[in-house]
Amino acid sequence: MPEYNRTDERTKTMSALYQVFLFLENHEDFDATEVIKGQYGVDDFEEVPVFSRCVYALALEHYDEIVKSIEEHLVNWTFSRLDDVCKAILFEAISEGKYAKLSPRKVVISEAVKLAKNYLKDGDHRFVNAILDKAIPEYDFQGK
Repeated sequence: MPEYNRTDERTKTMSALYQVFLFLENHEDFDATEVIKGQYGVDDFEEVPVFSRCVYALALEHYDEIVKSIEEHLVNWTFSRLDDVCKAILFEAISEGKYAKLSPRKVVISEAVKLAKNYLKDGDHRFVNAILDKAIPEYDFQGK
C-alpha cells in the first residue's frame, strides 16, 4: 500500500467530502465508506489511512454541528450557497481541528488555506481562513 503524507490525506479526504456533497445536493443514495475507499482505490475500509478515516468519519458524524458552526460565521450568506469544494475544505479542516485534534490548530488552518489556493478561485483562501479562524477553537495539541 502506498504511503501518504498528511497533505495527500487531507486532499483525498476533502475530495471524498466533496463527493458526499454532490450526492447530497443531487439527492442520491450513497455509501460513505465506498466514497472514501474509492479515493484511495482500496477494497477494505481498514486500508484507508487512519488519519483520513478519522477525519472523514468525524466530519460525517458531526455533519449538522459543522454546518451550524460554518453558518454562525457567514455574513449575508448561507451554507447551501457555498461552493461544494469550499464546503469540503471547511468540513475537512473543522473535523480535523475541532474534533480529531490530530495536528496543531495553526497547521490545520494553514493546510486548509493551501487547499483553497489550489482548488478555489483567487482570493477565496482568505474567506476559508476567516471562517476557520472563528470556527476552530484554540486547543492544546498533545503531539502525535
